[in-house]
Amino acid sequence: MADAFGTAPTLEALLNPVLDEELGIISLSEIGPNDVAVWSVFLERFAAARASGRAGPALLVTDIPADLAIPAEAMPQNWQKGLRRGDRVIWAEEHLPATRDGLAGELAVVLAVELCAWRLDLAASLVQAGLDDLADPVAWLSRRAEAPILGQETPCPLAILAGQRKSEIQQRIWKAQLTALFPEIESRRLEIVAAHRSRLRLDDHLRGLGVASIEEIELGALRFQLRGALTRQETDRLDVLVRARNALAHRQPVPPEDALRLLRN
Repeated sequence: MADAFGTAPTLEALLNPVLDEELGIISLSEIGPNDVAVWSVFLERFAAARASGRAGPALLVTDIPADLAIPAEAMPQNWQKGLRRGDRVIWAEEHLPATRDGLAGELAVVLAVELCAWRLDLAASLVQAGLDDLADPVAWLSRRAEAPILGQETPCPLAILAGQRKSEIQQRIWKAQLTALFPEIESRRLEIVAAHRSRLRLDDHLRGLGVASIEEIELGALRFQLRGALTRQETDRLDVLVRARNALAHRQPVPPEDALRLLRN
């Protein structure tokens, strides 16, 4: 760790104001039994120094062994303020399965960033969750066994859920879906326009709404104009796009069943 920060391997060297905006992520997954006591002493001293106002890097310690005797109060979540959005994106992408790409991969990453925030343990689990869970993050979150962490400036999602503040969770999900799903919905709208351009028209109603070209016709109008021209499967897909777009436009998450259809098709 000292090598990574370019300091001497001592506590005093690490408690350096130059490192105050740095974040170190330390995994203890392969710690040897002989090192448990050493890490216990170091982390307790480091956390106490940072909690007292000393400058230095923020540390996120993961995979802590059960026999690492560190009192919970000695490990304040001081790394949260040093965790930038870019750090959260990198963390989520690092844990994204190699087989997950496309829309599911994009949604998994932004959900991990927006919904889980600084709870990197939850973020790592979420990006590896199934499509059903990505489509219904509230249900996924409600099944988590991890404990909520209380009293933080940016609330822990489990603490929000435990406090019955579901609207806060929904707004985080909506923000993530707006980033990942809205461009996909728009892309599919343009595909429908291109495939059925000869059947579409600009009427007085659309012109009155400010629509200046066929390419600008929105999903609801497409559904109206193409009624009877689409197969049942095409109509169902268009209905999903209409409902999803309307939900996002009203600052609401996409209904889970529609989100799942988008991810699967």
